[in-house]
Amino acid sequence: MADGLDSAGYVDIDFDTISQSLSISTFRGKPLDEIGWTERFNNSGGAIKIEIGVLASEKPTEPEELSLGGFLTIVGEDDKPNPTLFSFPARHHKISKTSLSQYEASFVSPTGLHPILRLDFASSSTEPPSENCALHTYLTLPSTVFPDKYQLSSPLFLASKNLRLVRSVSGETDLEAPDWAVERWGSAVLIELAPPDHELTATVDPWYADIPLHLRYLRPSESGFSSAEIPWPVVFWACTAEEGSKMSVNPFDRVNLGYDGLFGPKTMFYHLDPALNKHNNTEGLVERLLVPVLTTASNTWIESGTVIVVVSGFLWVLWKLLVVATKRDVLTEAKQPGNKKAQ
Repeated sequence: MADGLDSAGYVDIDFDTISQSLSISTFRGKPLDEIGWTERFNNSGGAIKIEIGVLASEKPTEPEELSLGGFLTIVGEDDKPNPTLFSFPARHHKISKTSLSQYEASFVSPTGLHPILRLDFASSSTEPPSENCALHTYLTLPSTVFPDKYQLSSPLFLASKNLRLVRSVSGETDLEAPDWAVERWGSAVLIELAPPDHELTATVDPWYADIPLHLRYLRPSESGFSSAEIPWPVVFWACTAEEGSKMSVNPFDRVNLGYDGLFGPKTMFYHLDPALNKHNNTEGLVERLLVPVLTTASNTWIESGTVIVVVSGFLWVLWKLLVVATKRDVLTEAKQPGNKKAQ
């Protein structure tokens, strides 16, 4: 079983300190070869419990539920697969994949040292899944860029950018530190967006939200330019689940992966799809910025010039102090009684 870990889409390792149990979950979105899913499991020793299920999605009875049907069997115990059908509340859902439920991320040109990340939405009449929902975006930023939490604390400034509230800012947010002085990977910010009211909007008009960011000083390069790669943020509706929903019984939910830990345990997320087909975006969910930096050729001259200026300034100040001290000695000597002129 461990042979296929290197080809897994993700591996989750959970340890329960109360029950002292270790759980390892792996996921693969496709088989290892073209033959298909032809894995062989051997449990002749009976030391571990291996349960295999072949499940398919079924139409749920409730919109917020996930329903699965198929067969389950325990290797070494069951003589034949047992049919099963079960459903449970799911935290993560996809909004129907239409052009009205997609978004696109790009930087406003020209970017400069204070780039603005713009989220474009195809329709202002996109309705939320339910009344108790709010549209959010979660940005995972590398150390080369950072959000200014003080700038994002002004309600008037946020309103001008179609932003409602900054719910969380974490990571490296030092306003003055250059990139080479940042020790951690970067920062993350959760922002609630302010979309147009769908009840007041009768036409299908595009709208956008602007998120101001700031570039750090990067290391010098030979060309005088450096690149910064910023991944697209995720955009989702966060909705409060109905009373009585037991969100903890879903064995397929992955929790505490980032933004979901910033919401309550009974929050459901409806994700919008990124519009990769727009502007022939072939680089994936990443935006690249060309950042002007100091050239390594001029760096030597600047370092030498800085040393010369600092040393020259120190010598000039020292010379001025000596001049003042010399004048004070002369004045003191002139005021002595033996130096007075005869009357």
